[in-house]
Amino acid sequence: MYQQKEEGKVKGFAKKSILAVLALAAIAGAYAQKGTSSQSTTIQIVAVVPTVLRLSLDFSQNGTTQVVGFIPGAETLRSNVSYSKNSSSRFEIKSGVSFELGNAQIFSNLPSSYSIIVYSANGGTLRDASGDANGAIPYQLRLGAAISSARGGMFSFVASGKSSKYNAPLKVAISIPSVPPTAASGFYTDQLMFSVSAN
Repeated sequence: MYQQKEEGKVKGFAKKSILAVLALAAIAGAYAQKGTSSQSTTIQIVAVVPTVLRLSLDFSQNGTTQVVGFIPGAETLRSNVSYSKNSSSRFEIKSGVSFELGNAQIFSNLPSSYSIIVYSANGGTLRDASGDANGAIPYQLRLGAAISSARGGMFSFVASGKSSKYNAPLKVAISIPSVPPTAASGFYTDQLMFSVSAN
């Protein structure tokens, strides 16, 4: 009888021990899960928008164009093969005349300012075939409502803000304030190269 009581006590103690171990295991598992779920991970997403600053001209494919004007005279009346191909881009040179070259469109996502520089092969003048500076005809360049005189052989314009294809194009034209009396009849030309860059 005493032996049966002792065996019952041992079995009871074993059950309690097993239950205690299981309880400890459950608590440890819960603590481990709690510790794992409490960890946080930070993910940083960086998007880089490339700079867009482009100048498009409807009168030039490569950013350069030739300006051709003439002062009427005997030699301009004769058929001139070298200029006949560009008859639509020729204009008669007179004091106060303005000749439209075409349209410029600016594509920009810059909120800051940028510069449009137009380089002149003749330093902002129209010259005849001899290239004589004495007979050169100075002119100004217009871009939209802005007008510029050449300095250091270039015309400069400053603009700012974003623009797209939905913005109105800017008219590009040359204006001749006055024709020097030394300018003889004949053809006068200049080569222009357009560029745009952020300030």
